[in-house]
Formats: sequence, structure tokens, C-alpha cells
Amino acid sequence: MSEGILFKTESDKTIEGFIEDLRKNAPEFNFGVRHVLNVGKDYKDHGVEVDEEFQLFQVILCNYERSYQTVRGNPEKAAVLLPPKQMAVYRRDGKTVINYLPFTSDFIAQALPEQKKFSERLAETCQKIIRLIEKSR
Repeated sequence: MSEGILFKTESDKTIEGFIEDLRKNAPEFNFGVRHVLNVGKDYKDHGVEVDEEFQLFQVILCNYERSYQTVRGNPEKAAVLLPPKQMAVYRRDGKTVINYLPFTSDFIAQALPEQKKFSERLAETCQKIIRLIEKSR
């Protein structure tokens, strides 16, 4: 159900059910769920009037060991390594919708041109995240 570069898919599960299955399946793909942010609650906590039915969650994944080894060796990579590990999860028309922006090796190479192998590896990781999302939906 993807169009263009943004990966989009739907689930009949609740948001909580999708996130629960994502947590359960993540180790099979060498990930853990690092953080789940209830964006609506965060807006409310900062004084924004939020519609009662508004549901949007930001889910961040991490391969903890690989991430640490990468940024320990070169902290500059953190700016490129961390963003492609997050997805937006929300409700629309009775479905849970998952949106994910996978980085391509070309995009990563523009940010870190001297890091060709890193660009390829991170792009492969993004494709692994898509497979994890598909399994969990």
C-alpha cells in the first residue's frame, strides 16, 4: 500500500495491539522498541487543546548493540542513524495506519558521502524495518 518513498500500510489491530506485536517481533529482526511517544498526550502536556479522538504515536526502534558501536566510533553518524528508526502510528477510518520513511543509500550518502558501506547497511536496515512492520501489522 506504499506510494512513492513513504511506506504506508494498515492494520485491523488497535494501535496498542500493533505496538504490542511490534515489541514481540522486534527481537527476530535484531531490534527493540526504544520509545513510544503518545503525541496527543505530549501536545496536551504542552498546553495544546487536542481533540478527544486524536490518536498519534511515534514509535522508535533500535538495534542497541549496532547503534552503540556505530556512534561510539563516529558520533557524527547519529544524525543519520537515528531518524530512520521511527514510524508514525495513528487511527483513520477504523484502521490503524503505519507510516514509515525508509532512507535510501543514495540519501544517506548525500549526508555522509565518505561512508559508502554505512549508507548501504543503513538502507538495508530500513528494509528490515519494513519487514518487521509487515509482520506486526
